[in-house]
Parts: sequence; structure tokens; C-alpha cells
Amino acid sequence: MSKAEILTQLKSAEEQAKQRRAKAEEDARHTVAAARKDASAITESARNKAAADARAKIENATAAVTTEANALRADGEKSASTMKAAAMKNVGGATNYLIKEFERYVDARASKNG
Repeated sequence: MSKAEILTQLKSAEEQAKQRRAKAEEDARHTVAAARKDASAITESARNKAAADARAKIENATAAVTTEANALRADGEKSASTMKAAAMKNVGGATNYLIKEFERYVDARASKNG
């Protein structure tokens, strides 16, 4: 093989190496871009799932609090009703007591002034 042929082959091999390197770099850029795109999609999916989970937990907690509040309200209304009934039973006695005390006071005042 002549010197010229060897130089031509070397140049050809160098050119092929440059082309392969350029292609490998381009492939690497595409791979990185695809990986970034996939990572972004995974992150967005995880963010959406976390938001949905948070909403579900808030809804469950709200339902539990509402149920508990309704139960407490019902118990309070029942207690108030019971107290009202007991108070209503005592109204007659309390009225009689107050009237007797008033009459006693009036009698006492009348006897002092009389």
C-alpha cells in the first residue's frame, strides 16, 4: 500500500470516527431530552396523585367532623329538651313559691306600716 492510500484510509477512518461521535452525541442529547420529558411526566403524575390523595383525606376528615358535629348537636338538643321539660315541671312550684314570698313580703311591709 502506498503512502497516499494509507493517508486516504486514515482520513476516511477519522471522518467516519467524527461522524460516529457526532451521531453518538446526538443520540445522547435525544436520550437526555427523552429522560427529562419522562421525568417531568412522572413528577407531574406524582404531583396530581398527591393532590388527589390530599383532597380525599380532606373530604374524609370533613365527613368525619360533620358526622361528629351532628351527633354532638343531636345530644345537645336532647339534653336541652330534657332540661326544658324538667324546668317546665318546676314552673308551677316556683311560681307558687314566688307568690308566697311576695305575699309574705307584702304582709311584712303592711304590718310595719300599718
